[in-house]
Amino acid sequence: MHIKILRIMLVPMVALFVSACQTTEEQPTSMQQYARQDLFGEGKTNTHLTTETFEKAFEFALSSERSGDTDQALYYYIQCLEYQPDNADVLYRIARIHDRQGNHKIAVRAYREALLNDNSMVFAHQALGIIEVENGNFELGKTHLLQAILQDQKRLEELGAVKEMGYFVPDTESPVDAYNVTGVIEDMDRNFELARTYYNLALKINAKSANILSNIGYSYYLTGDLVLAEKYFKKAINSNNQFKRGWTNLGLVYARKGQYNRAIKTFKQVMPEHDAYNDLGYFVLLEGRIDEAEYFFKKAIDLSPRYFEKANINLEKVEMKKRDMQLQQEQSLSLTQDKVSESVSLSTETGNQVAASIDTTVIETSQ
Repeated sequence: MHIKILRIMLVPMVALFVSACQTTEEQPTSMQQYARQDLFGEGKTNTHLTTETFEKAFEFALSSERSGDTDQALYYYIQCLEYQPDNADVLYRIARIHDRQGNHKIAVRAYREALLNDNSMVFAHQALGIIEVENGNFELGKTHLLQAILQDQKRLEELGAVKEMGYFVPDTESPVDAYNVTGVIEDMDRNFELARTYYNLALKINAKSANILSNIGYSYYLTGDLVLAEKYFKKAINSNNQFKRGWTNLGLVYARKGQYNRAIKTFKQVMPEHDAYNDLGYFVLLEGRIDEAEYFFKKAIDLSPRYFEKANINLEKVEMKKRDMQLQQEQSLSLTQDKVSESVSLSTETGNQVAASIDTTVIETSQ
């Protein structure tokens, strides 16, 4: 997001002269220009809400946030920084508001400042890690997520928590997303067992999370264990039957098994029928099943001939693949025929040489 610097209105020269004569002691209460205006964000204006102490500003900020007025809460939190510029908790709360509003650029800056002042902030590490992962910075994101897990594990050890799978068992105060997203990264790195360890630790915090259950299922899907994959996808759907990814992943299991009717029925739970056939066609195309893919794309077009552009594009891909395969076969056949012809030619030449040798031998013997 672009940061819009708040404009200070021009005042007459007389007013400037008068203000210059005033003592600087009035500045903290007037708050006419905040030191951290860069943390307001785009489209927000300075309402000049004023308080005389950090405690009062923080109290008003908390009250505003609880009531849902996050913009007013933001003003009061920024005002808190006038009194305590390096307060990590305040910086974290400012970052969290911007994070929820989608102002990720400001959120990242505020999270980083919070961690510079207190590197043990579990949820700042978690939030910053997730933003970095979403931006494709997986290694940096993983660093923050692991730091969140490390700090949480220290806390759990101090509480005397029991150990499972080599880790202290998380509780309701643990950063569930840090464990879950770290699992996703480990799956991407093909560390499947470690990924499932993180997922199962996350389940200790939220046993009914459709997202976590689906992630475990997909981890098994990646290793070809379709029985366990199906089991966890069904668990995810049972936990939340509106969870779209659970339905589509379950459909992929049936597609890989070749159970196309079940796959279509499953996809149709969360998408129109023509989309279901198109998605199934695309999947089997990736699997190299060209003829099946062609059938499903044509079916999608039949169901929505005027509006279904995707299926037509995918069908063109199938036709191109078929042409490529045919060309490869023709080239392969031509190469084989050339080798056979060459072999026959060599055999004939060798045969003639042998025959000549025999003839010579016969002649010489006769003589």
